[in-house]
Amino acid sequence: MKIAINNSDYTDALDAVRPLEIVRKLNEPSTCRLWVSLPTNGTLPVPQRNQLLVVIGDDGTVYFTGYLAVSPLPEYAGLGLTGPLYRIALEAVSDEILLDTQLIAPSAGTTGGSVGTVLQALVTGTGVTAGSSTALRTSGLNLAVPMGHFVPEPGAEWSQSAGQVASHGRAAYRAVNGALSVAQVGATVHALNEANGSLELSNLTFTTTGNTALARALANDVTVCGADEPVAYVTEYFWGDGTTLTFPLSEIPYFGPTAAEKIIWELFQEAAIDLRSWTYSAGEGYFSISGAGLTMNGGTGVDGHAALVWIDQVEAGGTLLLEAVGVVLSPGSTGTVAALYSGTIESSNCTAGFAVTSAQGTGVVSVAPLVEGVVAGPSYTLTAGYQYTFRMRVFCPEIERVRQWYRTAGDSGVVAYGGGGVIAPGHIQMEVEQFVDGVAGTPFVLYDGAVGYLPQTYMVAAASSVNLIGTIRSLYLKGLGSGWVSSLAPGGSFSSWQTRRVGTLADASECHLTTTGNLTFYTGNAPVLGEIIAVNYRTIGRAVGRAVNAASQAALAAVGAPPTAAWIGTVTAPAGRSSQDCRNAATALVTAASSVSAAWSGTYKTTNVALNAGSGGDVWPGDELLLTAPSFPASGGGGLSAGVVVRAVTLQYGASDPDLVQYEIEFSNDWANDLAIKTSRTVPVNAWLPASSSPTYLANLNQLTVTGISSTAVSVATNVTPSTGGGFEVRRRDFAFQPGQDVDLVLRSAVGNFDIPRATEADRFYIRMYDGATPPNYSEFSVGLFVNLPLSV
Repeated sequence: MKIAINNSDYTDALDAVRPLEIVRKLNEPSTCRLWVSLPTNGTLPVPQRNQLLVVIGDDGTVYFTGYLAVSPLPEYAGLGLTGPLYRIALEAVSDEILLDTQLIAPSAGTTGGSVGTVLQALVTGTGVTAGSSTALRTSGLNLAVPMGHFVPEPGAEWSQSAGQVASHGRAAYRAVNGALSVAQVGATVHALNEANGSLELSNLTFTTTGNTALARALANDVTVCGADEPVAYVTEYFWGDGTTLTFPLSEIPYFGPTAAEKIIWELFQEAAIDLRSWTYSAGEGYFSISGAGLTMNGGTGVDGHAALVWIDQVEAGGTLLLEAVGVVLSPGSTGTVAALYSGTIESSNCTAGFAVTSAQGTGVVSVAPLVEGVVAGPSYTLTAGYQYTFRMRVFCPEIERVRQWYRTAGDSGVVAYGGGGVIAPGHIQMEVEQFVDGVAGTPFVLYDGAVGYLPQTYMVAAASSVNLIGTIRSLYLKGLGSGWVSSLAPGGSFSSWQTRRVGTLADASECHLTTTGNLTFYTGNAPVLGEIIAVNYRTIGRAVGRAVNAASQAALAAVGAPPTAAWIGTVTAPAGRSSQDCRNAATALVTAASSVSAAWSGTYKTTNVALNAGSGGDVWPGDELLLTAPSFPASGGGGLSAGVVVRAVTLQYGASDPDLVQYEIEFSNDWANDLAIKTSRTVPVNAWLPASSSPTYLANLNQLTVTGISSTAVSVATNVTPSTGGGFEVRRRDFAFQPGQDVDLVLRSAVGNFDIPRATEADRFYIRMYDGATPPNYSEFSVGLFVNLPLSV
């Protein structure tokens, strides 16, 4: 064994009384503890904190690389001929300590990446750049396993966030020998077989403690609870009287996590562009930081070649407000400012952005809306030297656009459930606001219209410069919840709705929605007499999903045992953001929970000699032990033949020649100890149980539009073709959809366009699609139409 500290050989100084010990844990930093007795002649210096420690076997196996994490501590060892003797206690942490000691840029999360790309983004977020003395090689972060939505915990160290990302992908990351790598759990298999002597049964112990007792017994009926989720798609109508500023909503609107309110909050006041959060597409020569903020210094002349892009992919759900404040553009500027892209940074992929052009000859700059890759509205001429705010609001009725992934292992191997996106339409409103001597003018609306499809994620560019010359003082991207407000002027056509700006007064907004369920207009913006206000929002429910393993229940019933074995709890990671996520998580968990070896855990003790004689190779957390023992009295006969996941490894080495390394390996499978899916037995008080098992849902009517409201009826267009034998059902009460007639039923329609009769000045209608099955299947969530209008409208 070779032990080097700060490139000096300390092998002969290893204290013979205390063994060197290395502890490895799944998706956590490794630690190494050893004691050295230094020669009295002073040929070896006392090791110092932060020095590099390397432990390599005589056969070249790299057992540990890391850095001394604490100042070495002397420990009295006795009295020698020259006086008191001391052994020095050393403790080191593996290489990722170089990243853990850095301040990580705040992040509101990323959506739709892969395990490898998200880990790479976490490295970038530390600010450690390639070539620096603290950089780790990242070429091993290439695992393409897809992820859903991930939000790092505020203030978390790099290794904590990296461990969570790797767990999402049922993977294991490793930092060793100056390099980071990640591989799926089980990518390395150590075959241990009783027949060839590589498996010593006397060293194998199975345990039934902790999670594997009653809390984790076999389960074939699993119910999973998640977070609060948006449910009904509500459009609520109010009547303006010229004075009323506050309109109480019939339901509490969904806002989502508070952390989603600030997605980008960039003041551009550092000494240089913060490359922990931003990335260039053409080097740093075209963008810099000055006293005026982000400074744009021209471009390559080619669209998309010089762009400054936010490093995280932003989920395109709910209501988002993107704002470039203090924009000053010099004559001759061309490019795009404050833009959302659905792919590579080029105009054809721009969902919405501000296209900047300049007139030939004069160089006078104007800005126009760029929507779905084309200029789609009037241009606005900028006055040289003036400051402007470019402001964009984007509304999507869906909040979760990318489903979470849930991975586990059962009797048939590794399975994965989830993923995929949610298709949704949207609405975009764009405006320019001029400031003269710090005084804001009236915002000029460049675009206000519906779009038939919004991408699932955005790449956000502060600027994409063809030849932009100017400055941007600050850039903000905020989440405003699920609300969107529009209004119809008295006597106006029902197709001429105008967006009422939602947000704060600093955003030049006209109104805001409160978490307590009120729409409040700011002074001076009260709806006039006869103006109709429409508020779109989602109501709040609790995400719940359930899955049943019918084969397991039948097998138990066949031997006279109770067929149902239930487990109810909450999935904490990946976060169950919707009932669909919870159903996917429940399906994954019931696969593991009803598996024969699902709750196996235990320990195995061996040596490097035995490993090399058997399957060979060093053992790391995330590896799989393939245990084969024909003599093992396993349930059902046939001996033992099972794979188990290594969770932790403790290595011990005392001075020996040749190397003799003792291994104590802790293993457990997915149901015995949470792996890719983290759970809690906590059940939220507002979870409505029991949930339906494997329900069939039709599409939600998230594209339904109201085409007219009269004194007698509400006219709707579902924009969906009903299934054969089905149609659309309207009720006065939500979550009460069923065949037959009752007092809650308003009507059923076999066609997509129909009228709903009005009865009062405060009508409540809930609409779902149904099919021709017996009993019928319905949409998962309703469209709610709440009409608070006089019958004389």
